Amino acid sequence: MTTTPMVGASAPAAGGCPRRIDAMAHLLAVIKRDRGEWTVGRAKPVYRHLLRKHIYRATIRRHLARLEAAGHLTRHGDGTPRRFYTYRKTGGNA
Repeated sequence: MTTTPMVGASAPAAGGCPRRIDAMAHLLAVIKRDRGEWTVGRAKPVYRHLLRKHIYRATIRRHLARLEAAGHLTRHGDGTPRRFYTYRKTGGNA
């Protein structure tokens, strides 16, 4: 079976969606600047201001987890109802 590409469709950029990567980089810059405890609720207005549209809490949760996996953030509150992240001063690529 052969498929034909849709008119106007483009191949995804290497490394994922550039918009998502830009949003995650922007969030990391804000976290680095403002410090403190970062929850999904605290990050949501940052995304709202940047993207000018609604973003799901699950997406923000996934982005925070990816930043933590990359070594930029430290996760706190495992086993408690409140999970939050803090900026990791050492490690990561920043």
